[in-house]
Amino acid sequence: MSLTTITITKFNGTNYAQCLTEMALLFEQKQVYGIIKGYDERPEEPAANATATEKVAFKHWMNRHGVARSTILLGMEPRIQTEFTVVDGVKTLGEKLAPAYKSKLKAQHLRD
Repeated sequence: MSLTTITITKFNGTNYAQCLTEMALLFEQKQVYGIIKGYDERPEEPAANATATEKVAFKHWMNRHGVARSTILLGMEPRIQTEFTVVDGVKTLGEKLAPAYKSKLKAQHLRD
């Protein structure tokens, strides 16, 4: 299976709608969209006596979470990235970005 390379425009604070669309495509390609939307919830960390299958499932989810988080952060201009690097959970990261920049987008449209 061949993957198409998706190039995204760096998020600069004013292009939220464009970046949101591009990121959604990238998340689907990387198969991490469910983590972002919250319907692919984090499994409980396996106990020491957990089966190999449980341990692998948890590790797989954590890897996908890392891919989603780093994809969002790498898709930002550095000045914005530094503000959000401290947010650990990818779903929380998306939830913090949306209100901050949707309101700026609405204000920009009102001025235009």
